[in-house]
Amino acid sequence: MNKDYEHMLFYFAYKTFIGAADEIIEQYGMQRQHHRFLFFICKKPGITVKELLTVLEISKQGSQSTLKVLKEKALITERYAPQDKRLKELYPTDKGIELIDTLNKAQRNLFERTFNEAGENWIAVMESLAHERPGFTLIKEEEV
Repeated sequence: MNKDYEHMLFYFAYKTFIGAADEIIEQYGMQRQHHRFLFFICKKPGITVKELLTVLEISKQGSQSTLKVLKEKALITERYAPQDKRLKELYPTDKGIELIDTLNKAQRNLFERTFNEAGENWIAVMESLAHERPGFTLIKEEEV
């Protein structure tokens, strides 16, 4: 097996995994970064902006427009922390929780279908996910 094959598998499998949610989030006029922000805000309601930036490993500058969109779409709310008014805590709204549940369900369904088809073998699962990407077949043919 080519020494880079696992890297290639992971790349294309990941593209399939995130694509399941990307198609849905785009219907709401948003992109992947909105999904990531909303996911972690739902995972830890009350997370501070600073904590969220640490989790996502991004700068404050890179977060402002994404948070603004999530607030405008009423998917999250922002409140000052009771213990320190300098800190802002982020909470999902019911609408935000509903959307993240939809996105998570799409990805969970993809995993369930893949594991049912491919079994428990990691390589088989990754290959099953990777085969859903047109680029995988093109690159794989070059490997043979």
